[in-house]
Amino acid sequence: MRLNMEGSAVGPATTMLVVAGVIDWSTIERFRARLSACVARPRPNVLVDLTGVLSWSPEAQAVLASADLRARLKGGRLAAFGLAPVPTWQASGAGLVEPSMSRAQATDLADAPAGAEAS
Repeated sequence: MRLNMEGSAVGPATTMLVVAGVIDWSTIERFRARLSACVARPRPNVLVDLTGVLSWSPEAQAVLASADLRARLKGGRLAAFGLAPVPTWQASGAGLVEPSMSRAQATDLADAPAGAEAS
């Protein structure tokens, strides 16, 4: 299996999407569809765990940034973590959370009010 994605509730209003495998031209549409579903509800609060991602394409980063924008426009947020190495300038330029954030830090962020920064 080239790409595996599993979603689960982390809290009353938070969804975690765990992604593993390769995100490239053959899997990008599945990745896009799953992220779109995660941010479809009002005020979405989504954590994306990319720890198991072996490689990803520039298009995958654009899909993630687009989902982050859609979440923000709906009054929610999307935080991605676990993918390394992604240069800090690239992650912050896309509006993403620091990629080296741990799962515990991401979960703490999910519990904080929208607009709060990770510690």
